[in-house]
Amino acid sequence: MRVAIIGADRPWGALLAAELGAELEVVALGAADTSDLAGYRQVDLFQREALDPVLAGAQAIVHAAGGDPAGDDEQALLDIAARGTYVALTAACAVGIEKAVLLSSLDLLRDYPEEYLVDPQWNALPRAAARSLAPLMAELVGREIGRTGQIAVHCLRLDELGAETTADDSVAAVRQALTAEREGHHWSLAHVASSGRFA
Repeated sequence: MRVAIIGADRPWGALLAAELGAELEVVALGAADTSDLAGYRQVDLFQREALDPVLAGAQAIVHAAGGDPAGDDEQALLDIAARGTYVALTAACAVGIEKAVLLSSLDLLRDYPEEYLVDPQWNALPRAAARSLAPLMAELVGREIGRTGQIAVHCLRLDELGAETTADDSVAAVRQALTAEREGHHWSLAHVASSGRFA
């Protein structure tokens, strides 16, 4: 399977590109100039014409940039999350890709009281800050595109790398999402936690 990992210049994207590259044909894409990943390609994540040719031939994408955008500028963070996710998923649809894995953040549910048993069906509680809102914006874009029926979007909420979500569990969850049979419902949401309150 040929898989394009968008956001391979971010911690989760880089990890997944390295780990999945041993068993899949991985195309590592990101906005940063350089990366230690073999075959890494810098692309403008806002330009469809830049993404279309590098996604051609892929059977799936992993979008790691939307739920964990880089930078400190609030407008840029929201732009990467919303417009970047829209461009990535519509580009995938345009070249015939039928499966996407969208990475998001468990922090969207962190403000519920500790004693609550919170699962993926609970509403997100983002804070009034771009870094908190960005993963939810990426999710909302992914959900609406998934509901068009053109592409199955599997959203996985993770914690920071090495915190509540281990590298092994994240790779296993992404691998399972990539190989899952496509069903009638084209949007799914799951929590990936190895320890802590969401496990």
